[in-house]
Amino acid sequence: MKQNIIIGGYQGSASLHTKSIDYFISKISNNFVIDFIMDVTANGDKASSLIEKTQHEEIHVSYLLSSYFEKILPEIKILDLPYLFNNRNEAYNSLKSDFFSYIDDKLKDKNLKLLGFWDNGIRHISSKKKLIKTLSDCKGQVIRTTPSPLHIEIFKKLGFVPKPLDVRDFKIAIEKNDIDAQENPLTNYWNFGVYKQQEFVTLTSHIFGFCLFVINDDYFNKLSIINKKFLITKSKEVTDYQRKLAIDEDDILISKIKSENIKIQTIDKKNLEDFKGVTNDFHEIYFQTYPHMKQYIKTE
Repeated sequence: MKQNIIIGGYQGSASLHTKSIDYFISKISNNFVIDFIMDVTANGDKASSLIEKTQHEEIHVSYLLSSYFEKILPEIKILDLPYLFNNRNEAYNSLKSDFFSYIDDKLKDKNLKLLGFWDNGIRHISSKKKLIKTLSDCKGQVIRTTPSPLHIEIFKKLGFVPKPLDVRDFKIAIEKNDIDAQENPLTNYWNFGVYKQQEFVTLTSHIFGFCLFVINDDYFNKLSIINKKFLITKSKEVTDYQRKLAIDEDDILISKIKSENIKIQTIDKKNLEDFKGVTNDFHEIYFQTYPHMKQYIKTE
């Protein structure tokens, strides 16, 4: 008899995360009876509710931006340190065996098991007012951030006025056009329709974002040995698939954005150094608090 499995997400059908879940479903459908809740925010729930729903086995498998896990796993803030990585390869290399095992062990205490680190895109800043060329361009702009306390402090330090919103409420804010700026990977800038309201995009690459792809630990432990190994194998396959989608999509989206006559440019080297200098304190504070995490970072 096939095992029932409920999978939850927080994005629509065009999202590469949803496409990745569809791929995952195609790979496991011979072994499981699957129910996929594509977007919990469409039902009025916050995206952050996916964590609790998965912990309580209302949902068995889900994905969510790493910063939403801060309350139950504060060390995960390492993935939100500004300008921690120079490129995707550095980030991917740091998320391999040792770091993966460490996060997996920590999550088990919260009744979750890590299946993979999904690429949530390189984060950039958009605005309805101007390109963010210098730190002075940030001053006074109301920017939507995630509810992460670290994100809030980072953008406050840059000179913005942070307005923390869950994905559900962010979508509403975009429709109402009541924020000046936001920071996100290009996939969200496009798929959430931000480009219709904010026509200035600066490729700041301030954070290489990741989602945690997780499963309820109690549910996983009740599976047969065969199904456990099967899910782990298919989770690795879908993580590789998802990362390729993320890499390919950036080039596609830049072309689409330019076709809409959006003003898009990379921040220049001098001003990039200013942004790094202003936010470097966050690195020092983090590694003073969690000195053991230094061993997991592999930069070129």
